[in-house]
Amino acid sequence: MANPSISIEKVKDFCYSQFNDDEKWAFNSKLLRAVGLFAGSIVLMRSFGDLMAI
Repeated sequence: MANPSISIEKVKDFCYSQFNDDEKWAFNSKLLRAVGLFAGSIVLMRSFGDLMAI
């Protein structure tokens, strides 16, 4: 089996560094909030968009 260029340990270290660094976590939480709001607005408009039509 070939050695993968991205190992599980590297992914774990990356995730650990993103969660435990305060500056990175502040940015990631803002990014997650923005993506959630965007996805929620898409679901809302697809569900109830016809009620907003004139």
